[in-house]
Amino acid sequence: METRIYEREKLYKEVWEEPMTTLATRYGVSDVALRKHCIKMNIPLPKSGHWTKVKLGKKISIPPLPEHNGPDKIEVPVQSIDKSFGAKMSEILSFLSNEEHQRVTHYSLALKVPDRLTNPHDLIEGTKQYYSSKKGTTQTKVSNVINLSKISDELKNRVYRFYNTLFVALEHLGYTIENGAPKSYGYSRRVVDKELSISFGGDRVPIFIKEIQKRIDHIPTDKEIKNSLWSIPSYDYIKTGKLHFGIDSYHARRKNWRDTEAKVIEDQIGEIVLWIMDAIHVEKVKRKERETEKQRWLEEQLIREQIAERKEMELKQLELLDQYAQNWEKAERIRRLLDAVESKFAKVGTEEEKQILNDWVKWAREKADLLDPLDKKDDNILDKGLWLFDIIKQKD
Repeated sequence: METRIYEREKLYKEVWEEPMTTLATRYGVSDVALRKHCIKMNIPLPKSGHWTKVKLGKKISIPPLPEHNGPDKIEVPVQSIDKSFGAKMSEILSFLSNEEHQRVTHYSLALKVPDRLTNPHDLIEGTKQYYSSKKGTTQTKVSNVINLSKISDELKNRVYRFYNTLFVALEHLGYTIENGAPKSYGYSRRVVDKELSISFGGDRVPIFIKEIQKRIDHIPTDKEIKNSLWSIPSYDYIKTGKLHFGIDSYHARRKNWRDTEAKVIEDQIGEIVLWIMDAIHVEKVKRKERETEKQRWLEEQLIREQIAERKEMELKQLELLDQYAQNWEKAERIRRLLDAVESKFAKVGTEEEKQILNDWVKWAREKADLLDPLDKKDDNILDKGLWLFDIIKQKD
């Protein structure tokens, strides 16, 4: 396994000779990673604003290298490229048959970006026309213009040739090139809002090319120094003349390719095509997982609603049952009362009074029967509630 060596005394001198960002580039790591190694070896580091003071000619005192009980040299393993991508080239496009896998791989890895642009794709033609005008005002459809606002004019021809080769290859393999505003934007007529993407069967991944920028310490101008109200930036960003191609998809198993000393992105176009295909397939898998999860949630929601509906119905039936129990008790109390009335007044009063009492008792018993859920009777004046047996049949 390849390793990277950090020597304490050497690194101490280097961090005080040039900015951390510049030094980190030489070591091939991020400035954050290099800073961590320095702290681990107890190396004092320049504070914020140090290099600005150096450029202004101010005298700077460099702290001595303190004593250190740990190692004076550390060896850090460098992760292989394949492992850092989360999947090896041999593992991608496994969804294809062996024959199709061989055909696609052979075609893609044989791709070459030509030195001259010939037969440009419609998107390339529109983009060239747009950016060749003085202020990008050439009349062309905005949908036919790729956003290259982060690319220097000197690099645009490289981008045209790279994109043209990529588009032709992907369309040959059945994929579609789209250039529109991101979904969150809705419709937009501005070129800078356009998002380039590759799609297949409704699944898509955005792609981009940008020029790599380098961060350097900002040297305040005389105007900035004189004007106390101005906010002076700590850093400036300069374009490096190197390109970075990316797949802007969270689930993509490889996302970035950059110009290096060993090879430029044009030399990697074949594997880029394969990784784009892989990324779209991963998007398809994730979409189906989301759809399955959504369907499962909807089915569970339906069950929850059915349970809630059944519960509500049961509560209503229970309330109705309680009401019938109360009505039955009322009917029974009325009947007991009438029995007592008849017993007490059977031999009291005139014949006319007895007839009036009998008529009233008859009426009262009819009303008791009307209340009684066990007695199926109708009334010419009052509405009869459902008979208990009707409720039982309704519930079933």
